[in-house]
Amino acid sequence: MAKKITFSPAMIDALCEGSLADPLTPGLAIEVLKSGKKRWRYRRQVARQKVVATIFGGLFPAQSMAEAREWARELNSQTEAGIDPRAVQRAEKVRNEMTVAKAHGLYMIAVHEGRSSRAKRINKPRTIKDKMDVYNHDIGPALGNRNIYEVTERDLIKLVEAKGKTAKVRANRLAAELKVIFGWAASLRGLEVGLETDPSKRLGDLRFPEKARTRKLSHLELEWFLQALAEEERDFQRGMLLCLLSAARISEMARARSDEIVNGVWVIPSARAKNSFEHKIALGPWGRSLMQTNHEWIFPALTIDGPRNNSVWYKCRDRVLARMEKLAGHPIERFTPHDFRRTARSNTKRLKVDFETAEAMLNHVKKGMERTYDLYEMEDEKRNWFLKWEEEVASIAKRVGVAAALGAPGAQTSIGYSFTVRITKGAGGRPSYNFDTAKSRSGEKSSQTNARITFPQMPEKGHRPD
Repeated sequence: MAKKITFSPAMIDALCEGSLADPLTPGLAIEVLKSGKKRWRYRRQVARQKVVATIFGGLFPAQSMAEAREWARELNSQTEAGIDPRAVQRAEKVRNEMTVAKAHGLYMIAVHEGRSSRAKRINKPRTIKDKMDVYNHDIGPALGNRNIYEVTERDLIKLVEAKGKTAKVRANRLAAELKVIFGWAASLRGLEVGLETDPSKRLGDLRFPEKARTRKLSHLELEWFLQALAEEERDFQRGMLLCLLSAARISEMARARSDEIVNGVWVIPSARAKNSFEHKIALGPWGRSLMQTNHEWIFPALTIDGPRNNSVWYKCRDRVLARMEKLAGHPIERFTPHDFRRTARSNTKRLKVDFETAEAMLNHVKKGMERTYDLYEMEDEKRNWFLKWEEEVASIAKRVGVAAALGAPGAQTSIGYSFTVRITKGAGGRPSYNFDTAKSRSGEKSSQTNARITFPQMPEKGHRPD
């Protein structure tokens, strides 16, 4: 006698309420909802656990009986192996939602907390800004919406090579940032993402050659620079001169605060120094006068509460460079405020400054065992160097007649006069003394007018004056 079928599509169609279990597939059942629709349900205890996993499937007949049984068989393989299928589904959901943008957000949290690298060091605001710039300009638009588990090495190679066609240096920065993002996601530090393989591992092989910058300003260019700078507003004069006199980085100068000036010494805190080491700059009289302010910031912004943006200094550089070219009568190679550091460093040997002092004034850290055991900070040596360099720049400013305009010490206008005596021919002539137009030592004319002294005619012998 044929076995009676107790579970079939016809029986499911006839089901009006309650539920009906599939006798051939453990855990699988069809249930009638309040709306009258019929939905597949899986419910079974996980092996070796006191956990009952309940998972809902699709609606019948959209999900057929054969499809529901196949779905339930996969779940059974997990429960019988002691795996909760709900945990598997949650992991799959996270995996499906883990776009490059979401993974990058988790990476940036790690960056802020100091968990993004083996060094376990919190990155500086400037580094974080640079990272975000690379992501927002190059990575996010191309890969942000892609599932990070589906990104391949070829995807990254195409991205870097495309950037390299127009900006090779930028392409190197892009490759470096891709390596740290995907490397973190594939490391134990990035378990939140859990990338199995790192597609960026070989990107270092794509590095484009970079030519190290060697730009420095010659003495003649410094003359033109100081002459051109004299026509700028005072704040821009102060900022550009400080970059030149202190050999500080543009970001260190632009974001300097008044409370960093301690007993006439500019102390750049470790949080703002590129190498995370505090840097003391004992400027000379000119440099100290340039840092005088009544504001919280040495260079406050005009419209917001904070320092001036870096971009204003590059615009100032553009104006100064245009004037320099006019003075020179020919094009001049473009320079950046950072090139003032190289200019100062390149003059150390000529000014008879030793290598150690020259490196210390740039806040370059010592290397090897010397970094561990030689903790002498060379403050006196640096003080002498900064004064010597300031005097060198001031002498150039005086030579081209802009020392007073730039506020260099000792450049106050000193007046000199020429003295002329005239005696009228003939008896009883009146001598007159004439002071010519006064001039400053710098060659600039004084506003003082000519002076003239005339002596009265002396009476003749034997004649009494009235």
